[in-house]
Formats: sequence, structure tokens, C-alpha cells
Amino acid sequence: MDEIDKKIIIALFKDGRISQRKIAKEVHLSATSLNYRFNKLLEERIIKSFSLYVNPNFYGKYVGRASFSNVKELDADFINVKVRCLGGTNFYEFEGSSIEDLYDKLSYMSKTLGEQKLIYIPEQTPQKPSGVDIEIVRTLIKNPRMEIGEISKEINIPSKSILRRINALINKNYIKIIPIIDLGKSDITVFAVYSQTIYKLEFLKSCEFLRFVDHDRGLIVCVTNDIKEAENYVKEVRRVDSLSQVMIVTDYEIRNENAEKELNRIEREALARNN
Repeated sequence: MDEIDKKIIIALFKDGRISQRKIAKEVHLSATSLNYRFNKLLEERIIKSFSLYVNPNFYGKYVGRASFSNVKELDADFINVKVRCLGGTNFYEFEGSSIEDLYDKLSYMSKTLGEQKLIYIPEQTPQKPSGVDIEIVRTLIKNPRMEIGEISKEINIPSKSILRRINALINKNYIKIIPIIDLGKSDITVFAVYSQTIYKLEFLKSCEFLRFVDHDRGLIVCVTNDIKEAENYVKEVRRVDSLSQVMIVTDYEIRNENAEKELNRIEREALARNN
């Protein structure tokens, strides 16, 4: 790993569908050199895979986020994201059929994991996805970096329509293509900040790749070249918001089983109504 490899990985965090040609231009490499480095990162399992994050609001569910001590871990079918962090903390994103159901699931989690360190259940309005969006998202779950032209052939929808819909889904925070990186091997640092005065943290835009905000509250996830750069950001976060909560990520999992199940259910129900 060198600084160019780190720039490649950071570019993938910022835009998981970015083309190798565009990365090559950003890091000032020839297409051949970039391709060699990209494949080497895959072969060495520094880039382990790519995963499509799907916000449960996209398929009609509510979403909550919470952190707990990592003395114990929990695997449950309502957990879609698990993040392990320094300082003895695990962070979970989970889904439910209502706000009340989220709190019921939070209570269940607390019985196993202990008292929550952080709870973030935002104001939210779950959606009913269109048939086109369902087809696109299901295709991206299978292959998050599939070319637009290949998606067009697979689901028989014009490329321009697919590109427009993908950009809309990303801009609405319904989907995000995330590289699954071995953070230990890569030496880059991923960290998350939860704040109830998120408007004070606009300086994090230079490193962020995910942002969930409702009113003044929010969660921002950032990527930096190394721990020292992350520490500088965190120091500034502490200066402007001493009550913020910071998590330094060591490992993370993104699960799509619930998204696939719910999208299939929605499609079946739509077909039944039309018949």
C-alpha cells in the first residue's frame, strides 16, 4: 500500500461506482497502471468486495441506529449493518415496521448487549418503490459496480433512465455502493460522528462519504488517509461540539437479505393486484 493506493480506495468510498478511467485521471495514472493497481488490491484482499447499502426507508421500513459495548455481539434478522469500532464499541443499523417496533427491537438488543451508548432514530417517511427502482436495486445488490449498459440489457430499460434513477436514489440516501475494505491492511481510517448540532460540522464534507441528517441531528461517516489525519478531524469536532460521539471503525458488514426479501414481497403484491 502506498499513497496512490490509498487515493484509489478513498475515491471508491466517495463513489463506489466511479470508473477506473475517472480514478486514473484523479490520481494521475495511465489506465493500464490504474488497472494493475486495482486488480492487485483485489488479489491481495485489501478490497474484499463491494456491497450495496440499501436504506430500509426505500422499501417501506423504518430504520434505527445504536451503539453498544462490544462485550457481546448480536446477530438478528432485523440488523442490516454491523460496525466494529475501537474503544469497545459495536454500532448497529436495524429496521422495523414502525417507530414503536424500532424501540421494541432496541429493548431486545439492550437485554443482550447492555445499555446503549448511542441511539439515533430519525424522523422518517418510508417509501413505496416503483417497479423500475426495484429492478435496478435488485440488480445492483447482485453486482454493485455493474455497468449502466449491462444493467440496461439485464432489465430492458434505457441506459439514460437507469443512470437518472440511480443518481436520484443515491441523492436521496436510499442506496450507496460501499467498498468492503480490510482496514488493517489498507492503513486508511474510517470514522463516524454523531452530533445533535450537525450543522457545526460542515468541515467534515471534505472527508465524508455518508451522511444521515434530520433537523439538527445527524450521523456523518468519513474516510481519511491515516489515523493521524482522522485525529485532526476528531480534534476539531471535539472543539466545536464537545457532546458529539465519535467512533473509529475497525471492521464492518452490510447485509442485503432484508432488502431482497422486501423488494420481492412488494413486487409479488403489485403483480397480485394487477391480476
